[in-house]
Amino acid sequence: MTVTVTTLPKEGFRQTITSGPHTFFSDLPAEKGGQDTAADPHQLFYAGWGACTNMTLQLYCRKKGWPLQSVSTHFEEDKQGSKPSIRKRIEIKGNFDEAQLSRLKQIAEKCPVNRLIVNPKQIQVDLVHQDSDA
Repeated sequence: MTVTVTTLPKEGFRQTITSGPHTFFSDLPAEKGGQDTAADPHQLFYAGWGACTNMTLQLYCRKKGWPLQSVSTHFEEDKQGSKPSIRKRIEIKGNFDEAQLSRLKQIAEKCPVNRLIVNPKQIQVDLVHQDSDA
C-alpha cells in the first residue's frame, strides 16, 4: 500500500492525498491558519480508526451470522494534562447476548489500525531533497 501526501505552499495548508485510484484532501481549520476546506489530520486519523473498527465488526458478525444492524464508533480526545487521553465509544445495534457483546469488544481491539496504534513498531524516515527549478 502506498499513500502519498503532497502540499504546495501556494495552496496554504491544503494537502492532496492519493492512495491507489483515490484522491482526497486535508486542511487546517481557519483558526490554525488553514482554509478549512477539508478534514484536518486528527479528523482523518480518527476517521480511519473508526472505519477500520466498524469494518472489522461487520466482517466478524457476517462470518458468525450475528444480527448486526448498525455500528458507529465515536472518539473524544481530552488534551488536558501532559498526556492526552482518547475515549473510543462503539455503539452497536442488533440482538446480541452478553457473551456476544463481550466478544465484539475484543474483536474491535483487533482491527488493523488499532493494532498499528497500540503495538510497538519500527518507522524509517527518509528525507529526499530535490533542487528547485530555477
